[in-house]
Amino acid sequence: MKKVAFISDIHSNLEAFESVLKDIEKENVEQIYCLGDLVGYGPNPNEVIETIKYKNIITVLGNYDEAVGFEKDNCGCSYNSGRETEVGDESLFWTIKTVSIENKNFLRNLPKKLSIEIEGVKFFLVHGSPLNPLLEYVKPNTDPERLKTIVRSVKENVIINGHTHLVMAKHVLGKTILNPGSVGRTKNGKPGATYMILTVNNGVFEYSFKFIEYNVRKTVEKIIKVGLPVELATVLSLGETFDMGEGKNKKKDYFFKV
Repeated sequence: MKKVAFISDIHSNLEAFESVLKDIEKENVEQIYCLGDLVGYGPNPNEVIETIKYKNIITVLGNYDEAVGFEKDNCGCSYNSGRETEVGDESLFWTIKTVSIENKNFLRNLPKKLSIEIEGVKFFLVHGSPLNPLLEYVKPNTDPERLKTIVRSVKENVIINGHTHLVMAKHVLGKTILNPGSVGRTKNGKPGATYMILTVNNGVFEYSFKFIEYNVRKTVEKIIKVGLPVELATVLSLGETFDMGEGKNKKKDYFFKV
């Protein structure tokens, strides 16, 4: 029997990451896998990358990792026009400026996908989807026909992906699609972090999703201190995204629930 952990979308949130790692230690897992997006949105991109390297966490490339590693003009994220796009751009440019050359090189060399086998079960690891490794959002409400197309595109038994920040388990055509949610930027309406524990024994696997609380206030204070947009702090305090308005010409009061 083997026990492993899957994490995703840490997004430079060191407090959430450390809290999840502390909980994973209690689970006595043999290996941790990450589905990408180590950076972006949060105040500690270098520290998160250094922890990933130090802990030897096997990681696939996320869209934000690619954008920062290659210093791109955008992350390919699905933003609403107006202030949300402005906030995304500010986050990306700040992160590109902040991440060290060494850590950008690490991000550039992450694989876009991985195929692994554990106790006779084959897993396909990717940030988005097998058909669009970095950018496709495979959500709980994704069209069933699209899900069929996705699972038909791989030979593996299980697809594990990230990108949506939403916990998900779908069983399609005898295969399974799993998403551990997000460590650093949950979208389930509750401030905290999520990840997944997977146990495999002689070709049979079981999975469970875990919700972990962390010091949201500390991360919020860091976001404000380093000069990142206040809206990024609000997302963490709410545990979900929200309408950020029409742009810089529209003023709006933001609040924190921490």
